[in-house]
Amino acid sequence: MDGRRLARSFSVLVVVALVLASGFARAGLPEAHILRIDPRAASNGSGAPILSTLIEVVRFNSPASALSSCNGKTGNAELDCWSESLEKDGAVWTGFDFTKVQANALFSAKVNGAEIPAKLEGSAIRWTEAEKTPGIGTAWVIAIDGSQSAADRFRDAQEVAYSFVKAMGPNDMMDIIVFDSHEHQYLADSKWKTYATKERDDLVHMLDKAGPSKIPADRSLFSVLQNVISDAFGSLGNFSATQSIPMHQALVVLSNGYAKADAGTTGPAAKAFSEYLDKGRFPDDNTAQVKTPLPVISVWLPPVTSTAIGDVVRNNENQFMQSLANVRIGGFFTVVRGGQGHARAPQVVAAVKKRFDSMYVVKWRLSCLSPTLEQSFQINFRNTTPQIIGDTSFKDVPIGIDPMQWPLDIDVDKTVQEANANPIYPGGKFKVFGEFCWAGDKNRAEAYFVPAGSKPDPALASGNPDAIKNAVQSLVQQNMRASAIEVGDTFVTFQVPDEDKLLDGSGDNMVARVIVYDNGARRLSGHDEKTILSLKAAKKPFPVLIVAGAGGAVLVLGLLIFVITRGGGGGGRGRRAAPPPQPIVAGGPIPPYGGGYGPPPGGGYGAPPYGGGGTPPYGQGPPAGGFAPNPP
Repeated sequence: MDGRRLARSFSVLVVVALVLASGFARAGLPEAHILRIDPRAASNGSGAPILSTLIEVVRFNSPASALSSCNGKTGNAELDCWSESLEKDGAVWTGFDFTKVQANALFSAKVNGAEIPAKLEGSAIRWTEAEKTPGIGTAWVIAIDGSQSAADRFRDAQEVAYSFVKAMGPNDMMDIIVFDSHEHQYLADSKWKTYATKERDDLVHMLDKAGPSKIPADRSLFSVLQNVISDAFGSLGNFSATQSIPMHQALVVLSNGYAKADAGTTGPAAKAFSEYLDKGRFPDDNTAQVKTPLPVISVWLPPVTSTAIGDVVRNNENQFMQSLANVRIGGFFTVVRGGQGHARAPQVVAAVKKRFDSMYVVKWRLSCLSPTLEQSFQINFRNTTPQIIGDTSFKDVPIGIDPMQWPLDIDVDKTVQEANANPIYPGGKFKVFGEFCWAGDKNRAEAYFVPAGSKPDPALASGNPDAIKNAVQSLVQQNMRASAIEVGDTFVTFQVPDEDKLLDGSGDNMVARVIVYDNGARRLSGHDEKTILSLKAAKKPFPVLIVAGAGGAVLVLGLLIFVITRGGGGGGRGRRAAPPPQPIVAGGPIPPYGGGYGPPPGGGYGAPPYGGGGTPPYGQGPPAGGFAPNPP
C-alpha cells in the first residue's frame, strides 16, 4: 500500500474516530443541553423573578451512517463528500421540538441543599423567532488564519466571513480577528460591531483591506486560538449590567490547522480545548466568570496542493480542526476546498443556522436562589418517549447576578385583588400572596411603607448592603414597618402601623406603596417607582362598634343610677319608706266605705261595716256621702 493510499485510509479512520469521540456520536437517547442561563429577563420592568435559558434537545446519529457514502473515494472527491455529508440536514444530528416536551421538563435550582423547582413562564420560543427580541442574539467571533502557511486559502476564508456578516441578525454582534503566529498580536481586529448598517459596513471594509502575513513562522495554533477567545470574549463581558450583550456566543475558526510539529496543536489537545470551551469560562481558573458555553464552528481549509508526505501532515491538521468543533453544544465542522469559498460559504452559514435553530429560549419563574454568587441548576424530563437525558453541567457557577438583587416572587394580581376587596388602612391588616422561601419563619418576613409624597429610596436598589440598611432604618424610625402576623409558603399577613402618612392620594385613588422584604435571603420585592407594590388604601374606619358599645354602657349605667335614685337606695343598706298615717277620727276607726245615702257601699248611717246610723241595712245620711272620708 503506497503512502498516498495509507494517508487516505488513515484520514477516513480519523474522521470516524473523532466524530465518535466528539460527543455527538452517542446515537440513541436524545440529550438536553443548557447553553445559557441569563438573569436579565428579571430586569424587564415587571419586577418578577424570571430567568431566561437557552436549551436544546438533540439526538446524535451514527457517524458511520453519515459518512458511509464516502467510502472508497479519494482526494477532492473525498473532501467534498465529507462536507456534503456533514452539512446534510439530519445526517449527524436530529433536533427535537422543545415545545412538545416542555410540560415534562423539570428545571430546578439548588437552595440550601434542596432542589427548588421553577415554573415554566409562557411557551418556549424557537431560536429563529426568539432572536428578533432585543437582547436575544449571537456574539460572533470570526477568527481568520492569516499566517503565511494559509496564504493560498485566505481569499476563501474571506468569502466565508463575508457570508457570516451578511447573515447577522438584528441583535447580533461580531468581532473579526485575523491572526498569524503571534499571541495577543493580530494582523487585524475589527473590535465589536453591531447590526447597525454603518458598523456592518465597517466589518466588510476591514475584510477588504485584510491580508495574510508574508513572513513564515512556526506557531502553536492551539495557544493562538486560546488567546483569541480570551481577548475577544473577555472584552465583550458577560455580566448582565451591559444590556446590549447578546444572549448567545459562537466562535468561527477559518484555518488550515497547520502548526508544524507543535505538540499542543493535535487532535487530543483540541479535544481538551473543546471541553474547556464547553465550560464557558475564559480563563477557566477564574471561578467568578459567568458560565457561557461556547460552540465552535470549525471550517477546515486544507492546502490546495498535496503530496504523500503532505497528506500525512494534513491528517494531523484535519484531526485538530475536527476536534475543535464541540458539536455536542452547537459546534459544527465542515471542509471548504480551494476555490470553493464563494460558492460554498452560504451553504456553510445555512448549516450553522440550522444547527442553532434546534435551540429554544425558555423562561422560568424561579422563586428561590441560593444566597451565594455561585448557583447550581439542572434540567430533567419525566414521562417522555424516548427518555431524554438531562443536563447537570451548571453546578456551582455564577450566572451574572447578585442574589440580593433577585426580586421576591409576588403574585401581584392576587395581592391587588385582595387589597381592592379589603383596602389597607392604618392599624389594620393586609395580605400579600406569592411564592416565598422563608419556610414558615415569620421573623424573616417584613414589609415597609413608603411615606406619602415621597419616592422609594434609590438606596434600596443600590446593591450596597450598608446603603440598604440605612434606608430600612430610616423607614423604621418613621414607624413605616409592618410586622408579620402569619406566614406560609404562598402568603403573609402583616400588621399595618397606625400611621396616616402611609396613605398616598385621596378618595378612590388612595393607595399604600409597599415593599416586602425577606431578611433571611436579603431580597426585596419591586422597590422602584415602576415595580413597587401599590395597593388600594383607605382612611382608618370610624369605630362604630366601639362607640356603640360605649354608648350602650353609658345607657345601662344611667338607667342603673336612675333606678337607684328613684328606688331609694339599693344593696340592702336603705330603709323602706313608711306608709302615710291614717287620719284620726272621733268614735274609732273609719269603716272601709265611709257613710252616706244610698245602698252600700255608697255609705249612710247604720252599723258597720257600712257606716253611720239609721236602720240597717242601708241607714240614712246625706244624699252625697257620709260624714267620714273615703279610705286613703
